[in-house]
Formats: sequence, structure tokens, C-alpha cells
Amino acid sequence: LLPLLQQLGTQSRWQLWLTPQQKLSRSWLARSGLPLNKVMQVQGQAINTLEAMIKALQTGNYSVVLGWLPEELTEEDRRRLHDAALSGQALGLIMRPDPVEIVACRPFNGLKIQSSLYH
Repeated sequence: LLPLLQQLGTQSRWQLWLTPQQKLSRSWLARSGLPLNKVMQVQGQAINTLEAMIKALQTGNYSVVLGWLPEELTEEDRRRLHDAALSGQALGLIMRPDPVEIVACRPFNGLKIQSSLYH
């Protein structure tokens, strides 16, 4: 995912991150090679992420819109996102949180195997 975001960062358009709660770390963005001057974040539970993604994708202002959507999408929602991405010539990425069952089964020491391709 990171190489794709880095490549999209070379375009003149912005990257929009619709995140649930946590603020993006500027130092992480810089270390990851993402352009600080082209990344916009909207955070908070108050936004309807699906509708925000659709509107952002349609504008054509963003090369990519990342949205955290915990619920499963309907076929109609998928079609609307697809049509919006085509309209704005943008890429929409749906991020999902880890399921609770998987998180509960992780080792207590928090050890994670990191890949150079993903963060």
C-alpha cells in the first residue's frame, strides 16, 4: 500500500484520509515518503465516511481517498463508490479495522511482523 501512496504522492492532486479517531503523525508521513503538503485528513466519528468518500472521489481534487469503514458495504454502496471514482478519475481505498477476535488472539508482547511494503 505504501509504494502506491508514494507514487500517487507525485501527482498534483491531494490524498484524502478519512480516519475514525487517530490523527496522522506528520513524522510518520515524512518517514514514509508521503508528501506532507498533499495529504489532507478529516477525522472524527461525526462524519458519514461513505458519503464523504463519494463526494471527495467525485470532485477530482484527490488522487486517492482512504476511508475507514467498519461495516460491510452493500452492492449499491459499492456501485456508488465505483461511479464516483470513475467520475473523479480517483482511487478509493476502503480500510477495515482488525476484527475483535483476531486482536484478542495476538500475543501479549505486541510483537508484529512488519513488511517493507505495508505500515
